[in-house]
Parts: sequence; C-alpha cells; structure tokens
Amino acid sequence: MSNPHAVGIDLGTTYSVVAMLDETGRTQIIRNTEGELLTPSVVLYEDSEVIVGKEAKKATAVKAGAVAEFVKRDMGKKYYSRTIHGEKLHPEVIQACILKKLKDDAIATVGQNFEVVITVPAYFDEPRRKATADSGEMAGLKVLDIVNEPTAAALAFGESLGYLTAEGNTREPLKILVYDLGGGTFDVTLLDLKPGDFRTLVTDGDVQLGGHDWDMRLANYAAEQFQKQYNLDPRQSPASLAALLANIEEAKHTLTARPKTTLTVRHGGHVAELPIGRELFEELTEDLLERTAYTSRQVLAAANLTWKQIDRVLLVGGSTRMPMVSRMIEQLTGLTPDRNVNPDEAVARGAAIFAGYLLHQRHAGSTPHFKVTDVNSHSLGIEGIDQRTMRKENVPIIPRNTPLPAKVTKKCVTKAEDQLSIVVKVLEGESRNPKQCSIIGKAVMRNLPEHLPKGWPVEVTYEYLTNGRLDVQARLPGTSKKVDLELQREEGLTAERIGNWKLVLAQAKGFDAFEGMLDEVMHASRADRHAAVKGPVSLTAATKRIPDIDETRDLTAAEKAFAGIDAQLAPTVEGRGQSATAKVANKPAAVRPVVNPNPMRISTEPAKSLAAAKPLMSAPGAAKPSANPPADLKSAAVAAATSFDEREAVKQKRRRPARRPPPAVMALINVAALLMVSAVAILLFYYLIAWSTKMGDFLHLNLPGLRAPKVKQTSWIDSVPRAMSYVHAIFDH
Repeated sequence: MSNPHAVGIDLGTTYSVVAMLDETGRTQIIRNTEGELLTPSVVLYEDSEVIVGKEAKKATAVKAGAVAEFVKRDMGKKYYSRTIHGEKLHPEVIQACILKKLKDDAIATVGQNFEVVITVPAYFDEPRRKATADSGEMAGLKVLDIVNEPTAAALAFGESLGYLTAEGNTREPLKILVYDLGGGTFDVTLLDLKPGDFRTLVTDGDVQLGGHDWDMRLANYAAEQFQKQYNLDPRQSPASLAALLANIEEAKHTLTARPKTTLTVRHGGHVAELPIGRELFEELTEDLLERTAYTSRQVLAAANLTWKQIDRVLLVGGSTRMPMVSRMIEQLTGLTPDRNVNPDEAVARGAAIFAGYLLHQRHAGSTPHFKVTDVNSHSLGIEGIDQRTMRKENVPIIPRNTPLPAKVTKKCVTKAEDQLSIVVKVLEGESRNPKQCSIIGKAVMRNLPEHLPKGWPVEVTYEYLTNGRLDVQARLPGTSKKVDLELQREEGLTAERIGNWKLVLAQAKGFDAFEGMLDEVMHASRADRHAAVKGPVSLTAATKRIPDIDETRDLTAAEKAFAGIDAQLAPTVEGRGQSATAKVANKPAAVRPVVNPNPMRISTEPAKSLAAAKPLMSAPGAAKPSANPPADLKSAAVAAATSFDEREAVKQKRRRPARRPPPAVMALINVAALLMVSAVAILLFYYLIAWSTKMGDFLHLNLPGLRAPKVKQTSWIDSVPRAMSYVHAIFDH
C-alpha cells in the first residue's frame, strides 16, 4: 500500500481551509465541492441532512435556531452556547460535522488514503486540544497530531523563504513574530527560525478575541442608531441580527479597500441606511486593537528581547487585512509586516507541511530535513496543600513556554499501611489558587500490591507531548507494578460516547439521527441520576446528594479512606534541559482534605469512618505535622482523600439554612429598629439632663422618676416678643 497523503486542516472560527502536499513536496490548497478555497465554519441542521459551508451561512438569517456558528469559542465546554432545535449539542460534535465536510472535500482530491494534522490556537489549553482531537476522530479522520496555528504559519513562511532544509546554511537566522488574528481567536508567538530548524520561544494569546468582536462593536453601534430612529432593537431578533452581521462583514471588507461605505439595517419592517467611515470603525474598536498590542508586548518581555531584535513580523488570519492592524504593527515594532504568505492560507499550508514531517518520520524511518520545537502555552501543575496555611494551592510542575516534549517525574510515598490507590489532581494555569485554574481531571492508580508498608515509594510521571496533550504514568520501585493512568476528566466525552457519535455522523443523516443519539445519551444519564437518588443511600450517592460535601467519584469506600500520596522529593524535568522544583511535605492524617472535583468546595472534614474501613485495610494512627518544615517547603503534592460516616452525611443533608425574609421586609425591620434605638437614646439623655440640673422635668413630660421644675420655665414662644424688641433696638440705633 502506498504511503498516505499529508493533509493539513485549518479549523477556523469563521472559515476553514484544507491543504495538501503534492508530489514535489509543495503545498496546495484543496478547493471544496463548491469550488472555493474557504469553507465557512457554519453548520445547518435540517431534519434529513446536515449542511456545512456557504449554504449554511446563508440560512443564518432565516433559520437561526437550526444553525451553529463560532463553535470554536466553545471548545472545552460541555455544551455549545446556543440550542439547536431546542437541544443542547456538544461543541465537539458540531466541529466534527465541519471536519466531515472537509474530509469529503479532501477525498475528492487526494482519495481515501490520507492523514491529517489539525491546527488549534496556540493559547488553547489541554481540554480544548483534546476536544479538537475528539472531533477529528468522530469525523472519521486519521489525525496525526494537533499543531499550534502560529507554528504552522511559520512553517508556511519558511517554505516560501526556503528554510525547510538545512541546505540553506547561508541564510541568516531569523526571529519572527507571528501575529495571528482570526475570526474568533488571537495568538502572538515568537519563533527562532534557522535553516531546517523551527523553534518556538514564547507564545501568548486570547481565545475570546477575534474579528467577530470587531463585527459586534459595529453591530451594537448600528443597532443603537436604528433604535434612535424607530425605537426598535434589531439585536432582539436572531434573524435580524444574523442579517445585520452578514452586512457588517461585507462593510468591513469594503472599509479595507475604501474609506467609507453604507451599512443597511433591516428590522420590524423598517430599513435604515447608515454611513460608516473607516475612522468611525477604528474608533469603535480601538480598545480591542490595544489588547492585541499589549499581548504582543508581553510576549517580547517574556523572551527578554527588544523590538530591534525582531527581524520579521508575519501577519496571519483574515482579520489582519484591516488597515488599522498593519498601522499598529508598524508603530509598535518599527517593521513593515510581511505578507509573503496569504493570511487565509498560511495556517493550512503549514499544517500540511507538518503532516508531511510526521509521515516522513513514521514511514521513511529517517530524520526529516527540518525540525520543529513547540512550547506549552499554559503551566501544568497539581493540587497541593500549603503546610503553613493548610490551604489548597496549585503547584506548578511544567512552567508555561517549556519546550515540548517534556517529562516530569515526582517521587512520592504511600500515606498509609496497605494503601489501595493513589489520586493525583491535574491543574492547568498560572494562578497559585486552584479555583482560578483549569481542572483537567484526576488520575487514579488502583489495585496496589497488598501489604505495602506506609511510606513505600511511588514514582508518578507526567509527559507533556508535542501536541500539548498529557499522559500520566506511575511506577512502584521494587515491584513490577507500572501502569498508564487514565485521566478522569471534568469535562469532555468518554471514548464510548465518541464512538457512538462517530457512527451517527457516518450515516450522513440529518438532525433526526442526532435526536435519537441525544435521547439515548441525555435521557439515560437522567435516569441514572434519578435512580441513584431514589435508591439506597450508598457512600457515592450520599456525596452526590449533598452539595456542600466533596465527592470522590469512582472510588470504593476503602480507596476513599486512603486515596492520596505524600511527595517528599523535588520533581525533575527530563525533557530539553528544562527543570522545575516543588518540594513537598507530609500532611497530618488526622485532618485530611477530601479530594474535591469541584474546587469551589473545600472540605477539611476529619476522617470519621476509618474504623468502618478497618476490615478492608489497616488504618494507621494520626501523624503529627513536622515542627520545623524547610523554609522553601510551600506545598504538599496531593491532598489525601477521606471517607465519612453515612449517617453524618444524612444529618448534614437535613440541616437546612433558615429562611430569610425578603430584602424589602428586612429594610423595614432595620429602619424600625433604628428609630426605636434612637428614641430610647433621646429619652435617656433627657433623664440625664433633668437629674443633673435644677430644672427638673423642664419639658413637663411628667415622666416617672422626674421631679417638678423648681424654677418657672418659659417656653420658647414666650421669649419671641423679647427677642423682637432687641431687634428693633438695634435697627433704631
């Protein structure tokens, strides 16, 4: 069988592009079945068919409830932000529909035998990358890898300059800044480019910033102007808003070539023609452009470079065609942006080059002519415990911008005698607070050898691959126990669900087939949850029914009692000369935090059911914390899991918070209380004055305990004539 063709897919927020390597090793763009280079990333779900591309985009104004667009921004979330035919769909499934269309377009050109590389924004985190790979699998694609969009664009740029082979030694090394502003995401990446060597130095970005935000600014302005004329808001109608955005896209393209245009707004039977100038458009979106400039400066600072050390600036993404972008780049860098590669095609071409690079490695068995080194865009860490405050914190293991692949091995020890499992919670992000990081999931090592003593060494290895995906392994020195740990994710689809959706998409049917799958998945899961609540109260069910008690899913009662590790040695980074340290200490067994899948709920409930677990294992006594921890000892590696008494759980379930009156009633009660306190204070003050002077009850209130005044008192009314006589005397003089 011949070697497969190398194909690259730029799966964009607004448009997608497919490229291939021809027989000479040069990149070519694959046209879709409509004969166009760009395919709109829009899906229309009809009852009998799924339509992707230009026709789906036309339907956004008339069938808004059946159209999905800008799905890339929702990758990594459980559901797409809008309902389709009233149903919630996973964003991976919608992206798979787009990829299936692109797959069919590729088959029409290169045949069935091909493998692909799919691009993602450099700032995509690990869950988003996995979701993209899952979409490719559901679409029936043979996915070689996932590659960052700026890296792919740099490869296309290197192809145009002849940097893909080491033969070009006479060419000088270049430091290039890739400014990638697409329809829905923004990345900026700094690369070191040498003949035959592409090395990413620093990357940063924003997955919620793109050309669509420029469109929405203009849409809001147009809607406000329309509202002033007709007292109607076109944004309230999905169809009117979709038609407005379509007109705005055309107007934006016109403003790229000309300084003025006219924007048409239709809604509620009215039509408004609004003159739009380039200057107004730039004023409305000035802050969005500044956000990209700020990120660019941050990347340069992270690399400890100045703009004078940057040789080229490469513009990628259709939104970089706006004149304001080129002008800002020139002012910021002092360089004229490079346009050697079409901004719409650069990423897809680079992905095809990377696919050829991987296929050459696998099939030819020799080293390719060039080398690609990427970095991770987010730090990878684990949840630990600060020994001084006993609070959970993120312990960075692989810092951001570490060259990939990287391997980290953490040496740990078991926490208890005859421990049955180990739980490691994986985080991604820069904050020390776990609540502000992405929770990738947890890895559980089960079925440890019997009769392991407390303190038995355990080596846990994290391997961060070139595509930004994570693998976890564990080994028990002195035994034959070595396993690949399955990462139990907070979000995302299981392998079974992915396989089921793959079968549904392969049928090439409409939304009717989707509804059958949704009924099977959604209703079955609801029935499972209902049965779990109505059935006997087990340990797992109790934790799910009590929102203020943490859950430790998929663990037996015995494993929950001692699911944890104590890390004692600093981790070492084995890949590419990078290193990272995080020293850790033992945590007292008497107060073990529950492993918490929901970081917003932290429980330090004492272990109450160790005795209940005694028939299953031998529970050690409570360990005392170290009296003199090292100065740099900030955090323990992993929190230990503990179980609790089910009857106590039921008691906590019954403890309902007292109902509070409505805010208005509370306000009245507060005012009444203030008035009462004031009256009492005034009365006490009057008593004090009356008792301390000869005047006695000078107001004649006849209050109990006050004597009658000894001196005749005159009211202030009696003193008015006397005061007026004084006034007349003054004026007479």
